[in-house]
Amino acid sequence: MQVSGNNNSLLWYKLATELKDSHMKAFQAQPTVSRDLAKFRENITDIKSVDDLMKNRTVLTMVLSAFQLESEIDKTAMVKKILTEDPASKDSLVNKLVEPRWTKLASALHSLNSDPDFFQNPDNVDAIINGYKTNEYEKFEGQRADGVREAMYFKRLAGNVTTISQIMADKTLMHVVRVSLGLPESFQTLDYSQQKARLEKQVDIDDFTDPEKIDKLIQRFLIFTQINNTDPTSNPILSLFQPVSSDNFGPQPIQIDLSV
Repeated sequence: MQVSGNNNSLLWYKLATELKDSHMKAFQAQPTVSRDLAKFRENITDIKSVDDLMKNRTVLTMVLSAFQLESEIDKTAMVKKILTEDPASKDSLVNKLVEPRWTKLASALHSLNSDPDFFQNPDNVDAIINGYKTNEYEKFEGQRADGVREAMYFKRLAGNVTTISQIMADKTLMHVVRVSLGLPESFQTLDYSQQKARLEKQVDIDDFTDPEKIDKLIQRFLIFTQINNTDPTSNPILSLFQPVSSDNFGPQPIQIDLSV
């Protein structure tokens, strides 16, 4: 099912949250999901090295999906380099990328370089399967309404955020925060230091320790996402709630109100 601009993003997010068990059953009942999981379990114990992993596209796709990196499946040289270099080395490619998803992948699978029995460990196999299910389930929900996948991802990770830099390093976290603040896409064209300074003025990082404030930020994100992706002529009242879309980054910052 494709995303429909007519679906209510906030409503679908609430349904996905409140009816997670039934939604998860519907997701896992899809033939493609059960087929991919069966193939993964059949092939994973034959993966004894990074080279083995790179040769098995089915397993590699699921491994990458577990870290929200499935779209990078064709960047084989880059993936192999990241998996074979020491993630603790400051000279490794993964540390030059400063992307948390790549960092998590490199750290999780680095032992495969020296341990041929890495995937004989059920805990390692289960970790990949659970990561795959989480990512693909969020994509499944995101097909129902715009912004839902990003909102679910944000909800899952926001509690671990302790700095503005963490938000900026993760493109999905940054997207949710930017939209919730009503900042236009052109905000991303500013220098890193300018973006960071603006966010430091508008975001209280301590709010990320409060689940209620995280939920309120997600609500703002989904409402603004719905507005931005809906033709206001189809519902003129939406124009009354349009977020600021000016490219004017003057001294009047848009304050995000996460009070309850």
